[in-house]
Amino acid sequence: MLFAYTEHLKPFITYQHTREELQHYRRHSKFYCPQCQQPVQLKIGTVNIPHFSHIANQVCEQLFAEGESMLHLQGKIQLFEWLKRLGHTVELEPFIKRLSQRPDILVTKEHQQIAIEFQCSTLSYEKWQLRTAGYENIHIQALWLFQTPQKNLASQDILKMTVPPIMQNAFKYSSKGLPYLLTYDAHSAKFNYWTNLLYVHGYTFIAKVQYVPINKQQFPFYVPMPITREEFHYYWQLYKRFCAQYMFQRLLRSKKGVQDSFLRSCYELRFSIESMPHYVGLPVKYAESIPIFSIEWQTILHHFCTQYQLQLHKLCKEEMQLFLHQLDLEATQEAVQAVENYCTVFEKWSQSKDGFPDISEQVYIHLYSVNG
Repeated sequence: MLFAYTEHLKPFITYQHTREELQHYRRHSKFYCPQCQQPVQLKIGTVNIPHFSHIANQVCEQLFAEGESMLHLQGKIQLFEWLKRLGHTVELEPFIKRLSQRPDILVTKEHQQIAIEFQCSTLSYEKWQLRTAGYENIHIQALWLFQTPQKNLASQDILKMTVPPIMQNAFKYSSKGLPYLLTYDAHSAKFNYWTNLLYVHGYTFIAKVQYVPINKQQFPFYVPMPITREEFHYYWQLYKRFCAQYMFQRLLRSKKGVQDSFLRSCYELRFSIESMPHYVGLPVKYAESIPIFSIEWQTILHHFCTQYQLQLHKLCKEEMQLFLHQLDLEATQEAVQAVENYCTVFEKWSQSKDGFPDISEQVYIHLYSVNG
């Protein structure tokens, strides 16, 4: 931790002093944990940023976090100083007694408090949920900033990326309902926007990445714009390539034969595995709520309609729920909406072939229009 109290109850922040000053204070002052009030020791190493820690074998009654990485300490300092430069009322590592929680940074803006958690280490969903709910219960907005995964960094501006489930909880949405993820890289002092996230499969998304140096960032953060049609064509090429790769792997790995509902649907619909119809495997909003590759569930949906003599564009909510139940999936509101979105795209495309001969055009309109 970077913050502690002196024996005179004065706040003391380590990085605001030189090493010589810190060594002087360590010899002549005592410091106490802001949560449990137990003595803490000032560490002034040559590798890590100077910080406080509890004395060995001493347990903080309020579970003050220990073992913070240098990257975490460095990121907190950068974010704290950045918000101060912007003129905001900001506190570093404040202890919120009502919650027995200590956010990395607490910002007060127009009577609204925002707890910023800069997350560098692995975090369980249960802990994330508990901390977020705690803040919300006392009307503090929780803002989670994850350290930018270094493996996702690349030179191109449109790329495939892996987003673990815990980071998906930090998704934000534009006014058009487009998901994006904001992370922070303490190594380079840059904010990273992973915008126009397009779900592919599993934890894989396609995203456009933009970098904003901390000295050019504002708060509240700006909301990214939708990608252009030209950029979407590159999205489309990547997405269809992943579809083809999935089909190849799916065919190789399946051991169920005719019992495989996807392969059986392909056979009975006369779909060729090597050349699937271009109207299946379409990206749609809320597709991430159906944990099956789009080319699979959309093919099975066409087969479902054939079996029950239903028209795809006339499916009612109950029929969509039945379809999802047959896939052994929970018929959540988002999953039903994903099915409905596909039906809408298919209907609009089939009715406007002359106007939009390329189905990707209709997909772009549906994904990136206000009413899509």
